[in-house]
Amino acid sequence: MTPPFLGVFSASSVIRIHTQPTGVPPPPLTHYIFGLDFRLCFTQIFGNQKIEMAPADGSTASPFPRSNFELVCEGKSNDLLDVKKYRSRRTGLTVVIADVSGPVVSGYFVLATEAHDDDGLPHTLEHLIFLGSEKYPYKGVLDLLANRCLASGTNAWTDTDHTCYTMTTVGSEGFLSLMPIYLDHILYPTLSDEGFITEVHHIDGEGRDSGVVYCEMQGRENSCESLCHRAVLQALYPGSGYSSETGGIMHNLRTSTDNVKVRNFHKQFYRPENLTLAITGKVEAEQVFAALADFENKIIAKGNRGAFVRPWQTEVQPFTKSVEQLVPFPCDEESGGLVLLAWRGPSAATDIYSITACSVMVKYLADTPVSPLQRDMVEIKDPCASNISYILIENSPSAILFCFENVPVEKLDSVKESFNNTMGNILAEIEKIDETRLKSVINRQLLETLSALESSPHDAIGFMAIADMLYGRNQQDFQQRLNMVKDLRKLLEEPTSFWIQLLDQYIGLDVPFVLVKGQPSVELKAKMTQEEEERVQQQRAALGEDGLKAKADAIVAAMQKNDIPPPDEMLTSVPLPGVDGINFHPIQSFCSNNPEVTHPNFSNICAPGVMTYLLNVKSNFVYMFTLMDTSKISSNLRIYLPLLLETILESPVVRDGVLIPYEAVVAELESDTVSSSTAFGLGDPKRFSCGPFGQTAVLMLQLEPGKYERCVKWMQEILFHSQLTIERLSVMATKMVNDVAQAKRNANSISLAVLKSMMFCKESNWHCSSMIRQHRTLTEVCSALEAGGDNAKKFLDQINQLRDELVKPENLSITIAANFDNLENADQPWTGFLPANLEPSNKPLQITADCELIDQCQTDRGSVVGLGCAESAFLKYCCPSLVGYNHEDLPAMQLFSQYLSQLEGPLWKQVRGQGLTYSYNLYSDANEGKLYFTLYRSTNVVAAFKEAKAIVEAQLQPDAVWDETLLDSARNSLVNETIQSERTVGEAVMNGLMTFFKRVHLNHNK
Repeated sequence: MTPPFLGVFSASSVIRIHTQPTGVPPPPLTHYIFGLDFRLCFTQIFGNQKIEMAPADGSTASPFPRSNFELVCEGKSNDLLDVKKYRSRRTGLTVVIADVSGPVVSGYFVLATEAHDDDGLPHTLEHLIFLGSEKYPYKGVLDLLANRCLASGTNAWTDTDHTCYTMTTVGSEGFLSLMPIYLDHILYPTLSDEGFITEVHHIDGEGRDSGVVYCEMQGRENSCESLCHRAVLQALYPGSGYSSETGGIMHNLRTSTDNVKVRNFHKQFYRPENLTLAITGKVEAEQVFAALADFENKIIAKGNRGAFVRPWQTEVQPFTKSVEQLVPFPCDEESGGLVLLAWRGPSAATDIYSITACSVMVKYLADTPVSPLQRDMVEIKDPCASNISYILIENSPSAILFCFENVPVEKLDSVKESFNNTMGNILAEIEKIDETRLKSVINRQLLETLSALESSPHDAIGFMAIADMLYGRNQQDFQQRLNMVKDLRKLLEEPTSFWIQLLDQYIGLDVPFVLVKGQPSVELKAKMTQEEEERVQQQRAALGEDGLKAKADAIVAAMQKNDIPPPDEMLTSVPLPGVDGINFHPIQSFCSNNPEVTHPNFSNICAPGVMTYLLNVKSNFVYMFTLMDTSKISSNLRIYLPLLLETILESPVVRDGVLIPYEAVVAELESDTVSSSTAFGLGDPKRFSCGPFGQTAVLMLQLEPGKYERCVKWMQEILFHSQLTIERLSVMATKMVNDVAQAKRNANSISLAVLKSMMFCKESNWHCSSMIRQHRTLTEVCSALEAGGDNAKKFLDQINQLRDELVKPENLSITIAANFDNLENADQPWTGFLPANLEPSNKPLQITADCELIDQCQTDRGSVVGLGCAESAFLKYCCPSLVGYNHEDLPAMQLFSQYLSQLEGPLWKQVRGQGLTYSYNLYSDANEGKLYFTLYRSTNVVAAFKEAKAIVEAQLQPDAVWDETLLDSARNSLVNETIQSERTVGEAVMNGLMTFFKRVHLNHNK
């Protein structure tokens, strides 16, 4: 019998001492995502050049009658999307509009922000913006109105040099209604003391520190990655705002940050001259300007705003002397560390071309197993690291970083020497730059840039607008950022001497650098645990009973003030937008089980010799999927599936009787594809994890149509002609073993892994791919392969047997998504796809829903995992729920979950609103047949869980009250989330693939 629930709680050792522990949930895309991850995604710099405002006298005529906005410049993003930039003559407000096809309209409302301390003022202000405005002075009204406008709440992030507020609505009608309300919150927020108490920091009645911002920063401040990254920026940019922790450190949040500072920060930076609205989707400029008219009148009515000093005008002092630093970080075992190596790079304000060139060069050096650094430091018998990643932070001047991950502790001191050996050979031209591969890297980056306009066009344009807003100087800069492919094509023509000079100038052996070595320390974990416990005890003692009661009363009073509901007429003042005429991406499907009905350009749909699905979409790329059923794989071989999937793309292949070495395979595959990957299940699961329908292994190639025939051949060679060797298996197994150390430092991943291990049976890929089981298995594999002889041969025979079982035609299915209207004779390259010794099979792929793999006899119902690497806590909790996507009660269950968990819903107000957790989630998984509740970065996981439990139980009572406004809000929010799941062409492709597995119609969401 299935137990009534399963739960996993992981927390810091500090928390485990307390009677009421703390917890941490996975970040849903709700408010206030801040941190290192976003730094790596965005261009983020403001140049030293002062940007002049538009003429105040209106000397440039507006292209729109009666509009105050003038066209500043326009262009096509990489020759595909129309983009126009306008500026208001009255207020200085800037608007960038991009014509992006699809069902949604997105907004990125950006301000340049600069801080020179660790109080976290940009971040705390970002949180407080959402708690009410001058015209709408109620906490939560913005998100309730957002849901009414067919959005799913609003969102924001804080970066070192800017703060960005976002929203996405279905269609333009709701967007235009919500935009001025959102802007009223941004420029004219209430910034109440009560909001600061709950949202930023407070001490609760038990003497513990809490608050939403505090929860968030507690969850990341002392992680290995955060500590090392901060050390690099402090050394690389001494005295500059680029070195500040704009999220706020916990000590400052407790002792220095206050609401007066926040208000002053808002007054300094939140001004229309410093605000850019980047809007992407099907929306007309005239409509945008009309929607802004009353808001601009309000800005003018406020009177003179005083002089404005644009942020990031102070010149950054030169960096002339190298810095080396050892940074210990708390952990439970001292197995692997992190090394960051950084230099100052070119100015993204004045040298965009060199920034692009540097982005190419770091990819050339470290992007694949045949890159020089990966080849010499990772793809070896005794590696220095399990992976080398790179970061280009576009500050002014920029920063170039290499990240050496999972470095064995004994090798922390040798990473720089190994790096210098490789770089020295390249700079001395002992090792010549491989011009063929360099051109391949540039071409692939070019294709990735074009692919981004298809897979994530809203973000691609939004981030470009952010970069231009921060450091764009003129129309030429705007055009250059808008058309990166032109610079990439120019880079294809640069001689070798250009690249050598670029390397020598920015990361040469004589260039000043920052070297940060992150060293795991169990001792530091124990010390921090003790110090935090003592600090809290001293805080309790200092407050005394009366002080603690006063703190508790202050929280109650703040929540009462914050929870005053907005009047109904305010919530209904915005008209409900219609859903007719939503601009969905058109898609058709065909299947070889009905060969008479197919696309004329793929007339022989049975050509591949296995079950074949076609998705006809308006795409500039082709997506090929080989789906492999693993359900019949025996348990003794299944444990090696993760290693097989990791190795198969990096192994030699036999081509026309000739063995092609793995180095050539990796280089050619990089040249011929936009991306290639393997995984368990759909989506984009990480290593040691599975996506939905995890019993299906997936091999995916994305390519340009001109490489279609070549990539059909690649699919054939990878599946049937790759040669698994002891050498490659050993290298890959070692890399995966070393990766476990980093995975174990992610408390959220640990809690999920433990929960899934308890849930799923031994025959499942969730069970076999667990990081704990894989660590043990791969360690044994490494030993066997290193020993050689019969043990190594036996393992090689086993993994070849596994591969042969996996690629039997009855276990395979091919899915191809492309614009078949423009792909003539697309079936012909598939003729002869199967080797001659394999019989074709048109048997439908066996689809195993994850619910079929749940262990019905499980006895473990919960687990508490103590982690020294985490200062806050994470909870994963689930119980049996509805099975299947056609279940008649599924919409009602989804609405129930959305009602409780939506922004400004019951869970938001009572769990997050009290500062008990940074975020939470409540959702139904019809594939697993489970209802999940999660907490992420919680300071008090027991209190948070109790509040959530009480809320759910109260709503299940016969006399429960349902707020009609919240119910409408939940419905609209669900509509938004459903439509957003296919807002881009790439998402439409994945949604089409998912319909096969869900056994629903292609238009199920519509």
